[in-house]
Amino acid sequence: MARKDKKRVETSPQSEPLRANPFAELADRLPKDLPKHSEIPQQKPGKAEIIRRKKRPYQVARTRKGGYNLAFEHRAKGKGVTVLQGVSGDAEALLSELKKRCGAGGAAREDAVEIQGDQRKAIEFYLREHGL
Repeated sequence: MARKDKKRVETSPQSEPLRANPFAELADRLPKDLPKHSEIPQQKPGKAEIIRRKKRPYQVARTRKGGYNLAFEHRAKGKGVTVLQGVSGDAEALLSELKKRCGAGGAAREDAVEIQGDQRKAIEFYLREHGL
């Protein structure tokens, strides 16, 4: 049985005409000494601000695919440690920043930094955020 589709015509009640601006009353309540938009000084379009990275006393090596050498290791008594390898320079400075960021303890080894717990995502986000 073939069914014929009927086009449905929707009728809507006629809308009311637009009213006055609802914010017009508020203009009277503004302080009179505010500067007009045209009076606010604008930046010159030709001068761009140069953002420079902060010089850090450490470097973190990347893998061939552009990632970081992060690993989660199981230790004694069921404890877990996140290990970031490939740190050169002042590993103690990096350790203190990561400890603050992750809210966990840690230790600095020869070319590695260890942070308590599984902090791989937080550490990777921190390193990418700071362009290391």
